[in-house]
Amino acid sequence: MIFSLFFSFAHAEDTLGDSVENLKTCGEGKTYDEDSDSCGGPCAVNDSGAIIIASNGLPYDAGNSAAYRDSCNMIPDLYRVTLYKGGLCTSDPYSASGTSVDYTSNCDLFFSDDNGKAITLTNQGDGTATASPSLVEDGVNLGIKTYTHAFMVMSNHLQIKHDQVYDFSATTTATAMRGGGDAITTGTTCWTIDRTSTFSNLDGTTGANHGSVALRTGDGSAAEASTKCGSAVDGTFDYATEIIETFGEANGNWNASAVTSRWPYAASSLGGGNKAAILIQSDLETVATTMENGVALLYAVDLTNPLVITEDTTQFNIGFGLSGSVSVDFTTQDGADFLFITKHGADPVDILFTAN
Repeated sequence: MIFSLFFSFAHAEDTLGDSVENLKTCGEGKTYDEDSDSCGGPCAVNDSGAIIIASNGLPYDAGNSAAYRDSCNMIPDLYRVTLYKGGLCTSDPYSASGTSVDYTSNCDLFFSDDNGKAITLTNQGDGTATASPSLVEDGVNLGIKTYTHAFMVMSNHLQIKHDQVYDFSATTTATAMRGGGDAITTGTTCWTIDRTSTFSNLDGTTGANHGSVALRTGDGSAAEASTKCGSAVDGTFDYATEIIETFGEANGNWNASAVTSRWPYAASSLGGGNKAAILIQSDLETVATTMENGVALLYAVDLTNPLVITEDTTQFNIGFGLSGSVSVDFTTQDGADFLFITKHGADPVDILFTAN
């Protein structure tokens, strides 16, 4: 069946007629800057939630039908993250310099598991998500004090399990999406498979700290894709893994580029404060110096409204924001102008800390 779809899709009238790079209007030198509101966030969908493919064969921004994009930031079906530490602080655990992080001197831990606890966030389809298992089973003991900051320490291996449907009814340039697997696959539904990529789409193989896995670059060939397409999901539907290997520019092979270990404070999409992050090593204290020894993230939040814990406080809540945390990435199939889905990349979730 795959080969039948392949040959049907390969007719000349089903090509884009040009490369994704030439057709999109988002990016450097394009109509809309890559960092603008028109080039981030979700793409337009139909009433069933399928991403709409425009007449030129590309998806477009949910708020601007003239902003043709090569990626869409959507809500994933399932998002899995491994957590090691969590705490509230009376001073900032994030540091702009130094070789180590300190989240013990002025912080109270509400969670600690040196082996890591895998938490799966499930999209409920109504703007909310459930977490399983519970992060803390037996309640939380916090000090009677005012906390100005919060943090979580998590693995920098983020996992997404997601399927996405596409609506090609508005275009005559294509009838289906192409993806990878053991060979080129074709269909209007695409889904994640068990592959590993990095935020910068690096090539090569990781070292033992990251499982000695072959990385997928998403270059438009079947073997390098972290997705598969067809008429419906099949038994290959699985978690795809994304490694956040650096907060700076990186290219080429794994561990070849210098690591930017810090991401300075920026606004959180959930509100509640600004967020920052530091790549750290397996001792969960030393700042990463290479991609290979960077295995975890310190995620810090500078709270807009400090959490004032008193004897009357009855609830402490941790909210995970899934909006836009899967980046659905497109390119052109290697050697031909066919729209090709390379991966469902995982972006770090935003975390909201509240108490009442």
